[in-house]
Formats: sequence, structure tokens, C-alpha cells
Amino acid sequence: MPRVISRRVLSAEAADGLLNGPDGLLSPRTDIVLERAEPDGVFTAVEGPVDHYRRTVAVEPISSDQVEITEQFDFRLAIPVWRVLFTIPVSRALRQGRDLPWWHPPDRFTARQARIVALLSTLAVLAGFLGTLLGQTITFAREEFGESKSAAGVALSLIRLSILITVAVAALADRKGRRRTLIYAATGAIVASAATSLVANLASLAAVQATSRGLSHAMALLVFVFALEEAPAGSRAFVASMLGMAAGLGSGIAVGSVPLADLGVTAWRLSFLMALAGLPLVLYAARRLPESQRFETARRQPRTRPPKQHQFRLVLLAVTSFAVLLFAAPASQLQNDFLRDERGFSATKITIFTLLTAWTAGPGMLIAGKLADLRGRRVLASIGVSGGALFAWWHFTLAGWPMWVLISVGTLMTATTVPTLGVYRAEMFGTIRRSESNGLLGIAGVAGSAAGLAAAGVMADAWGYGTAFSVLIAGPIVVAILVLLFYPETTRRSLEELNPEDSGEG
Repeated sequence: MPRVISRRVLSAEAADGLLNGPDGLLSPRTDIVLERAEPDGVFTAVEGPVDHYRRTVAVEPISSDQVEITEQFDFRLAIPVWRVLFTIPVSRALRQGRDLPWWHPPDRFTARQARIVALLSTLAVLAGFLGTLLGQTITFAREEFGESKSAAGVALSLIRLSILITVAVAALADRKGRRRTLIYAATGAIVASAATSLVANLASLAAVQATSRGLSHAMALLVFVFALEEAPAGSRAFVASMLGMAAGLGSGIAVGSVPLADLGVTAWRLSFLMALAGLPLVLYAARRLPESQRFETARRQPRTRPPKQHQFRLVLLAVTSFAVLLFAAPASQLQNDFLRDERGFSATKITIFTLLTAWTAGPGMLIAGKLADLRGRRVLASIGVSGGALFAWWHFTLAGWPMWVLISVGTLMTATTVPTLGVYRAEMFGTIRRSESNGLLGIAGVAGSAAGLAAAGVMADAWGYGTAFSVLIAGPIVVAILVLLFYPETTRRSLEELNPEDSGEG
């Protein structure tokens, strides 16, 4: 258990000010931990992201006019898996002052909230890994099977029909619960992904990956919905950014596995076998995750008709999903082909390029998540979606170091949309329809992805990548305008306030 000790030698007068002045050591803290005063200079936690917490203040005279003040913290964070990353920053924050540190979310977390977000972030890593594998390996699978680019494009389009699996799983989560459905989806996605290593041709790859992708997308959706249902009202965007960073880590692991493809024509299959390492993590989470409190409350209420605003919000977000992925899907899926065919990159160089230009996503999400919770979402979302697309398009028109720089900036700006634009998908629907609504939005996204991939492929063959994406960039520009004109500002508003049906008023 971590222990933090701070000692000060002061004059008796200075010691009295330190102990009994405003926010003195003998007053309970209200920052990361909300304390309760106990006898004899002992303080325990009423609320905070801790399983155990005890602060002790001791005063010992060392001379006629000097005393030594010892402040000791003994604590254990309620952050499974990720605890090692937070122990030192929390220790420093406790020792240095009583303000929330710069890296902390705007709200104090309870032990339950911290534990759930940590476990869901672990599953987000798996979802990011599983969702990235196919896009990174399809070019090598196509080579082994002797298939054309157009055949691979058709396979990718057919795999997107897996959204029907995602919608079905999401609808089930609104009836049976977040936790159980999430664990089943995660297990099925891992098994199906590992089975991809055994496929004999492109058709069987498409069939197996349709199952894996449908379940992994449902897994990602439920992780997001579950976490935002549990997050404090003033920190939902921050939590979304944490989930996005965790998924990005999983994507990075998938990208890091791409050099395995250089070992031989069939070696791309090893990346899919790596998915089996996720099964122990799913079992670990299954034993510790409770059910969503909001779902437990909603399931006891009678299921009513959707409120009037539901249809408008669903259409608005569906148009957004379609328009964003009209550009984003081909920009992501075709990048490896672009780098390999147009720039002559090997698998290893593609990996280096992706890792060195994608690292900006983490800082982008973290900064935007904090700003979105403190200042608002709409302007940040509009700038991020349009600016990110602009820089991504630009990098398809250049070679050399400018291409690397531009996509790095584009990745940073696009990443800001995870906590600013993406958070609306949970905020704008009531609990009993939240997962299913997100699944339906996935259909719009798949339609946008399919249309974008088809159009980009045709235009890239005829006119080049730069021209193709200069046309498709209209999608993100439209979204930027829609956000400014029609999206509500949801910062620091509870889900019940945004969706009165959850409190029985709608």
C-alpha cells in the first residue's frame, strides 16, 4: 500500500497557521478525496477513488519555539489494472496541495466510478485491437489469396454488414443489461478473431471477420455507453477521452503487430492469434464489474414510447455518423494501400509511419476532454471534425516529411472529436434506448463507410488519392455546420436533465 510522508519544521506561530488556518492541515480535504475528521488528527475518506485511505497529522515539539509537523497518507487506489500509472501522480498531488491537479478530471470520482472506468478502459484496449486488425492486415491477406484490390474492397464492404450483429447485441443490452451482454460480446469477438488465423480464402475471411467485427463493435459501443452512464456529469467528455486513449493503445498494439507480416506470406495470421491474450482480461473484468446503476433503475420502470425529441436526435446523429465516416473510413482503410503502392513503403515502414504519426491522438483526446467538460463541446467538435479532415486530405497530396507532419496534425485534431462529438451518442438518448440507438447510428456509419470506400476507390483509380479525398471532405464540413447549428450544449448537465424520460417526466 502506498505511503506518502511529509515533514515540516516550523516555529510555533507558523505551525499554528499551517494547522488551523484556512484549508489548514487539521481541516478535511475536499479535492481528490473528500475527507471526514476522526479523533487524534486522523482523517478518512467519505468519497474518492480509493479502496483505503487514511491521513494522519502529528505535531511534535523539538525545541522551545519549534515543532515538527508530520503528515502521512496511506491509501490504495480503486483503479484495477491501471493503478501503477496513477499512484505516483496521486501521491504528488496529495503532498503538494489541495487543488485538483491539471491532469485530473473536473469532478471527484467515487471508488465505484474509478473502478468501473478502469475496467471498461481495459476492455476498450481489446476493442481497439480487434477493430483495427483487419484494416492493417487486409493488404497482406489479399496477397496470400491472390485477390485483386477490388475483391478486397468487396470483402470489406460485405464485412460491414456485421453492423446487424452490433445492432442486435446493443438492443439486447437495453433489455438484459450492460455487463452480461458486454462480457459475452467480448468473448465472442476474441474467439472469432483468433479463428480468422485459420481461414482458407478471402470469402471465409470475410465471413469470420463479419462475426468478430460485429461483436467487437458492439463491445466498443457498450463500453462507451456503460462508462458514460457511470461517469460524473461534469466529466463525461474526460471519460470518453480516456476510453479513446485506451482504444488507441489497442489499435497501436494491432499496428505494432503488422511487421509480423514480413516473416512470410502467411505470417499476417499471427496478428489474429494474438487476440487470445485478451481472454484472461475479459475474465478479470467479468468478476469485478457491477451492472450499470442507471440501467438497474431504468429496467424497473415501464417501457414507454420514445419522447418527441428522440426521432430528431436520432436523425441528426445518423446524418453526422454517415457524413463523418464518408471521409474517415476510406482515409483510414486505404492509407496502407496508399503508402504501399504510391509511396513504396514496406510493412515495417508502414508500422513506423503509423506509430510516429498517431501518437498525437492521445494528447488531443486528453486536452479536448478536459476543455469540453470545462468550456463546452460544440465549438471544439466543429473545429476538430473539419480541421482533422482538412489535414488528412492534405497529406494524401504530398510525399516526404510534409506528409508525416500533416497527418500528425490531422490525427491530433480528429482525436478531439472523440470526447467532444462522440460523447453526444450517449448523452442524447434515454437509458432504456441508449445502446439500441447507438447501434442504429452504427448502421448510418456503415452506410457512410461503404459509400466512402466505394467512391474513394473509384476516384483514386481514376484521378488519384488527393482528388478523391478533396470530394469526400464535404462530409466533415457538413458535420461541422450541423454541430454549430443544431447540437445542444450538454456540458455539466446530468443524463436525466438531458433525457427527462429517465426521471419519469418524459
